[in-house]
Amino acid sequence: MAAYAKNYMFIEALEVFDRLVLHPFLKPDSYKYPSVLKACGGLGRVSYGQLIHTQLIRTGFVLDVVVASSLVGMFAKCKRFDYGIKVFDEMSERDIASWNTVISCYYQEGQAGKVLELFGKMRDSGFEPNSVTLTMVISSCARLLDLERGKEIYEEFVKDGIAFDSYVGSALVDMYGKCGCLEMAREVFDRMPVKNVVAWNALIAGYSSKGDGKSCIELFRRMNEEGVKPTLITRSCTLMSCTRSAKLEHGYVAVGDYFKALTLYGGMKESDVKPDAVTFTSVLPALFIASSLRKGKRDPQVYC
Repeated sequence: MAAYAKNYMFIEALEVFDRLVLHPFLKPDSYKYPSVLKACGGLGRVSYGQLIHTQLIRTGFVLDVVVASSLVGMFAKCKRFDYGIKVFDEMSERDIASWNTVISCYYQEGQAGKVLELFGKMRDSGFEPNSVTLTMVISSCARLLDLERGKEIYEEFVKDGIAFDSYVGSALVDMYGKCGCLEMAREVFDRMPVKNVVAWNALIAGYSSKGDGKSCIELFRRMNEEGVKPTLITRSCTLMSCTRSAKLEHGYVAVGDYFKALTLYGGMKESDVKPDAVTFTSVLPALFIASSLRKGKRDPQVYC
């Protein structure tokens, strides 16, 4: 079961568990349940997980901190945050994994204030955060636009040797960007040894919020050059900044790549970004130069 669960073969893990339950002489112990709970979470089988929860209560294994943490994680994966939080509240003993999981529940529900509240309780209970905790806490400060608290938390714990990984870095870029501190956001971004798509999106979103289309285009180009695949969020933020500055065709039209300009423009509808007069003024040169006028006449809804 552990091997199957570790390799994301969740159906096979549950099949083995079913066979174990039906075995006349063998019974599951506390070491088996974390694997089967991981499989339930991976498959989103909350009803199966609830049956196991009942078994854990009956056998007393729910008192095991590792089992209970796995149970919280399973409910979180299945988006049943209320169940996960209830299990956490009933735990007589907790570990850093269980704290992180329940903090994640509140984070995914958008309760940024509750994340910070729970973070304080975790520290009061004698637990020190790791990079996972720090990422969620800084991201919550970003949602609350609480720059000072975010900086204070990061500066305090970076002294304690918490790794500056791509997740913490991305959260910092997002926080500085949302709070309008783009120089700090860029500084953190440039320091990151590995820049994931979340970090790129966070910085582009920061410049987009200021209407700095030039910087968005520059980052979008660099992103492509470095082989990082843009997401819908990347396109949305870039397009919005470009429409504000009437530079939709710029990096594409300017370098002669008209078809990509039109593809980017088409992505506006996919991203639920409504074109305006400035947008149409910007994209028309690409439409004509790329000899796409015939396509526009044949299917006017494509570009309207």
